[in-house]
Amino acid sequence: MADTARQGTGHDRRADLGRPFRWLWGSAAASNAGDGITRTLLPLLVVAHHPEPAAVAGLTTVNMLPWLLFALPAGVLVDRVDRRRIVLGSNLVRAAALLGAMPVLAAHRPLPLLYALAFVLGIAETLADTAAPAMLPRLVDERQLERANGRLSAAQILLNEMVGPPVAGLLAGLAAAAALATGGMLYALAALLLVGLSPLARARHRSASARAHGGVLRDIRQGLRFVLGHHTLRLTLAASALYGLVFSATFSMLVLLSARALGLSGTGYGLLLAAGSLGAVAGSWLAPRAADRLSTVRLARWSLVASGAAYVALGLGRQPVLAALALAANGVFMMGWNIPVMSLRQRLTPEDLQGRVMSVSRLCSWGSMPIGATLGGLLAEALSVPAVFEVCGTVLAVGALLLLAPLREDPSPHADPPANSDLLDKG
Repeated sequence: MADTARQGTGHDRRADLGRPFRWLWGSAAASNAGDGITRTLLPLLVVAHHPEPAAVAGLTTVNMLPWLLFALPAGVLVDRVDRRRIVLGSNLVRAAALLGAMPVLAAHRPLPLLYALAFVLGIAETLADTAAPAMLPRLVDERQLERANGRLSAAQILLNEMVGPPVAGLLAGLAAAAALATGGMLYALAALLLVGLSPLARARHRSASARAHGGVLRDIRQGLRFVLGHHTLRLTLAASALYGLVFSATFSMLVLLSARALGLSGTGYGLLLAAGSLGAVAGSWLAPRAADRLSTVRLARWSLVASGAAYVALGLGRQPVLAALALAANGVFMMGWNIPVMSLRQRLTPEDLQGRVMSVSRLCSWGSMPIGATLGGLLAEALSVPAVFEVCGTVLAVGALLLLAPLREDPSPHADPPANSDLLDKG
């Protein structure tokens, strides 16, 4: 019955997403292009003058640290302030940071300045990436969420992972100042495009006085209590954390698998990454269409299981073509998980908790990645590099079945309320 109902919404899902979404998409496209350039450029600047492994690793740590420090407070801010202004302001901060650092980094590359720049960009990214998805339920119809998330995901993959890095490499080869200026102008463009989006009014069901007197810690507890008390959100977030562990464990070993097991050069490794990105782009197109025919939970569950099988195939295969096909398939299944689950969380979360639920989601999935990378290295040392993919893929497939089996096939926004939801207004 649920599947039939979802099939009937296919025409509605193909309707135009509207002008507000187009403004948001344009801004997201520009900022993702800026992300692709800066994430590639900063390590290149570090390596050029500070080639020590600890210095390079430190840059990644500093850039990701804001997600651990500020993810939950960022969710509170997103639920208190106009989300459009947060994304706009975050892009302006990133533009100012890159353009302001340009005169110094064009001639000298002091490591403290590079670290400081990475940290500031990380804080701005934490705020923007929490606020932007929380805006979406206000901009598009609930039935359009899969399509909207799919289009945003496609822009992210194309511009952040496929276009941005080679452009950054080309610009850095010409002049570091040119790369910094390009990244800064892209962030400024992202901010400018959001000016065309009308301000988003605050949620009506929480008064201004309630917002003023509620402390940050109290609001964080409310968000955590809602997520932990909601059966569907709790289990999908646990699955996201598992996926973060598996993804980081395997991705950290992919370069070694490429060189040792597949015998590929650096160019071959780049082509492997491109195959995975192309699969993800295809998945961002296929997932919303699959959601027209399958329940959200069923699509997400079996996509996660299939992603685990793709990791196992990657570990077992010894032919580069088969490895590329496995990575492409994994990209499709990754979007088959990410897009439906993101849309499900947006549907199940009340308007005034969107930011906090999004921040908990990012903390679970991204916060597990450093742990996964460490476990991947330890597992490779104990067994072998291909075994990392075989073990992690099996764990992901079995874990997805166990974690998501208890979920209903088509949870509604009013189904499965938190057992302790009465504490949300009393805590």
